[in-house]
Amino acid sequence: MKFNIEENDYLLAWYLIYGASLSKEFDKLKQSLYTKHQKEYNNCYKDRPEIVKYGKDFIPDNDLLYDEVMNSKFFKSLRKETVNHKLHIERMLNNSKAEINDYTKRILKLEKTYNYNIFIVHPRLERVDYVKDYQTIIWGSEKVKFDALKIILINVTKSLLKDCCCDETDKNILKVILELCTLNEFLEQVDINAYASGDDSLRMLKMKIYPYWLMYLGYIEREDFINKMIKDHIAIDITNIRINKDLCKLDIIDFFNYVIKNKDKILNRVIIERTDLI
Repeated sequence: MKFNIEENDYLLAWYLIYGASLSKEFDKLKQSLYTKHQKEYNNCYKDRPEIVKYGKDFIPDNDLLYDEVMNSKFFKSLRKETVNHKLHIERMLNNSKAEINDYTKRILKLEKTYNYNIFIVHPRLERVDYVKDYQTIIWGSEKVKFDALKIILINVTKSLLKDCCCDETDKNILKVILELCTLNEFLEQVDINAYASGDDSLRMLKMKIYPYWLMYLGYIEREDFINKMIKDHIAIDITNIRINKDLCKLDIIDFFNYVIKNKDKILNRVIIERTDLI
């Protein structure tokens, strides 16, 4: 998994024009732009996908709005801070190569290298957007290291699996697998109680998928299986669960497809919790 990190003046200007307000001073400029150039203001709203697609080669149909924003003192100040934020994210990802490689190889089990663009905007915007058509994350947030990594990895993992969803049940299965990948297994390296985290409304669905998740991770000997359950504080009766050793040969895409294909069997299974084990 590789990340190409960029800062783009047009994208920063676009978010300042159409995003959340960062100052009263800039609000006045936005109101002035809308009053003087209403047509251009409305037309430029569609530019974001084009900026993401062409990056530094993007040429707007009309420079009027962007020129006024980029020539403002407010923009110039934010741009310097955005460049510094880009350097911070580059250092964070560079220092996280071991964690990202572990996630890619051990949890997602991907052999192919996937390339993603990360466009940096100002952190005060508190924006994390994923543009699927161009495998691009737009990042403007002051999240700490593992929170930032978690959100980035959720987005890239979701991009691999989302097309497999057909109905609401599939979407909930996707949410559970994203939790298992990122919120639980990935973050377990910094939080021994990571498997206790997640959406409470999906807890029973997660309990039903969890045994197959352990098989996927390679816990195919019964003793190892039980020890992992105890470690994760999710102990269930596995007496009637047949360990499928072939699941550990799958990557995350194939595993997700396996769960979707076998969802009736998986979801109809009665789960008996073994609190005596934990």
